[in-house]
Amino acid sequence: MNNLARQQENISPQLEYAKVVAVTETVRVSTSFSELDARRAVSCLVRPEAGDTVLISIDQQGEAWVLSVLIREEQTPTALEVEGDTLLRVKGGSLTVAPDTGLNCITAKAALQSDDIEVAAGKISLTARLFSSNISRVKKVAGTIDDISREFTRRTMNYFRFTKENEECQARSSRQLVEETMTVHSKNTVIVSEEHVKIDGELIHMG
Repeated sequence: MNNLARQQENISPQLEYAKVVAVTETVRVSTSFSELDARRAVSCLVRPEAGDTVLISIDQQGEAWVLSVLIREEQTPTALEVEGDTLLRVKGGSLTVAPDTGLNCITAKAALQSDDIEVAAGKISLTARLFSSNISRVKKVAGTIDDISREFTRRTMNYFRFTKENEECQARSSRQLVEETMTVHSKNTVIVSEEHVKIDGELIHMG
């Protein structure tokens, strides 16, 4: 029993305030008695920076750990840093991220899975080398849509378009290819050509 008590006393750590001198693979800190290298504890999510005041733990073997960052005097961005795969799970509630100015996500690959997604934004900008979507049904309601593209291709089995008022197409040249029957219904039809009008068919019926 006495031996166990002495072992516990030997490994019992002590807490100490320290100043961060430099950060490399380890954290170089200055204490009241000397400078030493410490490792960042897994629970210390904030990455220490030079000049920070930190709380460290030192055991009898000289092993030192940075437990938390207490004070940061300089206006250095706070970095939450972990190693390896990380999972953030919230049980029985929701998660809200509410920065005052901006939210940036920088990663090589991102995936979002949800049964229901709502996006409300005053302005959305998308810049991508390739955009691919696989959607069973799309419903789009917009006041104004301005689509500018160098080349636009659409392939569908059936295509229906309903224009309540006016529809206008401006092009340098226009061509329609229909394999079977093309039907045009209108109250009045006007064809105006500055030069030639050509109708070529095996059978032409007018009137």
